[in-house]
Amino acid sequence: MGKIWDPRVDIPNLNGKVAVVTGGNSGIGLQTIKHLTAHGAKVYFTARSEAKAKHARDYMFSQNPDASEERLIWLPLDLSSIKSVMQAVEELKAKENKIDFMINNAGLGQKSFQTTDAGWEMVMAKAAADESSDVRVVTVTGGDNIFPPDYKFEYTSPSFLSGNIPYKPWKFRHIQKPLFNVDLMRYSLSKVASLLFAKELQRRFDKQGLNIISVSLHPGGARGIRTDSALDVLAGFMKLIMRRIMISEDEGSFTSLFAATAKEIRNKPDLYRGKFLVPFGKVAPPHPVTENERQIQGLWDNTTKEVNRYLAKNGYAPLLDW
Repeated sequence: MGKIWDPRVDIPNLNGKVAVVTGGNSGIGLQTIKHLTAHGAKVYFTARSEAKAKHARDYMFSQNPDASEERLIWLPLDLSSIKSVMQAVEELKAKENKIDFMINNAGLGQKSFQTTDAGWEMVMAKAAADESSDVRVVTVTGGDNIFPPDYKFEYTSPSFLSGNIPYKPWKFRHIQKPLFNVDLMRYSLSKVASLLFAKELQRRFDKQGLNIISVSLHPGGARGIRTDSALDVLAGFMKLIMRRIMISEDEGSFTSLFAATAKEIRNKPDLYRGKFLVPFGKVAPPHPVTENERQIQGLWDNTTKEVNRYLAKNGYAPLLDW
């Protein structure tokens, strides 16, 4: 068995690098920024409230007492509000002229992650213009395994943006549903959308000749991640079983950190460009819908149209053309 990639020893020196981590105030996002700051990166982490940001900073400095306060910066952001996203974008653009790593860690809805990407793309392009640059967009997903390979997604219809579920597969209705305390279908549909987003993002980067790598990943793989929120969705007997086999929150951050910082990706970009990773940095086949160009284009077009409708209604300029 080969050596397991370990961020504590395998992350290179990140001095001079700028990272943005959404959902960085708890869970694997918090562990992600812990390792990034420990290796010298300047990290902007998002949180909806000052109290949550303070909790994250207090934890971070308890883990890394020597960390610089100037390298750990709270970026106020509520991903349920496009207005909040735009305000965060403007603040970030005012403070930085480049971003090296963008880690979409939070459970983003389709409108939010699309707008985040569109707003931050120009800043990342500046970093990519440097011949020695190593710019990456990392999208944390998961949940695609509840859908059979032939599931008929409907990203070609704008109804998916309002949470419409095409249908519930037999496996979910009769086998998986009794294992969970909540209905995971909408969450899982949004995570599959993230897979398509990450792949299309890579295609558009390549088309423009931008030296940026987009990857998606499942942070826990088949085992899942042992967090309070993850355990809460499981039925009683499943909770007892999964608690024993799930990986820790810290381990859950390893694949995101590999995707953002590992030298292996820049040394062999064609192996990772637009690909899907599982712990800890292994390339794996995602759901077959990622090969469906009609669904990918439908997701992108419908999301762009809906965001532009919102922007126009609120007096903002439309998303930038690619």
